[in-house]
Amino acid sequence: MVLWIMDLGLLFRKLICIDGLDIWEGLSRVRCNRQAYADNLRLFCEDAAAQTAALGAALEGEVWQACAQAAHALKGILAGIGAWELSRMALALEESLRRGDREACHSGTGPALEEITGFIAAVRGALSAAGEKTKIRQRASVDFLEEKLGMLQRACSAGASREADSLAGELRARTFDDPATDAFVEKLSVYVENLDYDLALKSIEDRLPKQEVAV
Repeated sequence: MVLWIMDLGLLFRKLICIDGLDIWEGLSRVRCNRQAYADNLRLFCEDAAAQTAALGAALEGEVWQACAQAAHALKGILAGIGAWELSRMALALEESLRRGDREACHSGTGPALEEITGFIAAVRGALSAAGEKTKIRQRASVDFLEEKLGMLQRACSAGASREADSLAGELRARTFDDPATDAFVEKLSVYVENLDYDLALKSIEDRLPKQEVAV
């Protein structure tokens, strides 16, 4: 089975350093699901790149309606991930385009495109640093599962988010040749990604043999 492996802890440490990105606003739109936000950022990079290219081409041909449509799309795409300042820049550009203010369009579009393109590159850089391209899930034993669950239990109990993220990623990168176990690991990983350690601990406690549950 193929999947995307993402170090969410590293990703957010990179994202918080990007000027103009309000990650808390972006997270609020996906109920603080960090994996969902990472997925949104990947989609953002694709959509924003397409719209900036469309805007540049439309500006070159002075097709003002197409320029305005691309600026409008960028406004929404940027707001959706929490890039407020750039979204407002796109809004101002859209308004000047709809007014037909050619001088403002030509003078404002270049700098806007440069800033947005740089921002997209920064987000892509964060995703690239924190994520590995697709991997094949390796088979693992029940003993491996129980060992990692014990370690994850201790990490969640201590609130060690970096260690918990890493352990959840290790488990998610394995298959146990049992659909129910694979589904359990997927759900547990989501709990860890959402920092919902109470549910993660309850799931681990229910899964581990009673004599191995940490006190």
